[in-house]
Amino acid sequence: MLPNRVYEGLPYIYIGTGVLAMSLLGNFVAVLSGLILIVAGALVWILRSDHRRADLRQSSAHRGSLPFWLYEMQPFIYATGGLLLWQMSNNQYLYPSALVLIVVGLQIWLMRNTQRKHQVPIRNKTVFR
Repeated sequence: MLPNRVYEGLPYIYIGTGVLAMSLLGNFVAVLSGLILIVAGALVWILRSDHRRADLRQSSAHRGSLPFWLYEMQPFIYATGGLLLWQMSNNQYLYPSALVLIVVGLQIWLMRNTQRKHQVPIRNKTVFR
């Protein structure tokens, strides 16, 4: 069994390793491997986040008409698309658009991360993690 810190950090390790592989190595195999790691980390994060949600009734109202997986993958699609645009483009005029995509993806992800705190009851109190 993995220690709790390692277990909770796995999706972030997957995503970080994928970003590093895509940005530092830059060849086709590294980009493909980075994409696979980012998708794996995103899926693990989404499954854990959805399982720990305290606001299950409101979750369908937040996503509107988007399917569940598209709504949940949205920040990862934005950030990864921006990273790919930054890495693969030779046109310097596309860099601001890539940076905006990365920032918007990270912003949406951070907002969702803070809104989906796991509630753990401890001695008749509710503690948020």
